[in-house]
Amino acid sequence: MDGKENQIEEFESILISTIRTIMSEITQHQDLGITGSQFHLLNKIEKEKVTNVKHLAKILNVKPSAITVMLERLVQHGFVSRVQDEKDRRFVAVTLTEEGVQVLQKARENSREILKKYAALLNEHELKILNSILQKFTDYQSK
Repeated sequence: MDGKENQIEEFESILISTIRTIMSEITQHQDLGITGSQFHLLNKIEKEKVTNVKHLAKILNVKPSAITVMLERLVQHGFVSRVQDEKDRRFVAVTLTEEGVQVLQKARENSREILKKYAALLNEHELKILNSILQKFTDYQSK
């Protein structure tokens, strides 16, 4: 294996380990009564404003039954509401409740604090370089 291959192998190992560790930390919100998956779902619902199970399943690339199970738990906690459309009984609108908005905001604040902890390991120049590299990856994925 040449030098570049070794670097790629090391990059792969570090990237996977780092992503797993950071994502695990920033999606842990048991203290708020939500799981990482529920946090992700709440974010999507907020972004869409008003949506339905079918659309959420499509954008999250999961089966509608999986969304239904997660939504039921979120409804029980009072974070999400489901309302049947009066004109089209087949459409059940899914929206965040005020409590859902508050728990999502608190979860985001917790996640931001964790990211700040990692960012504090870098000086401003290193952080700019890291952001530039990550942006290159994002741009490549967009092609």
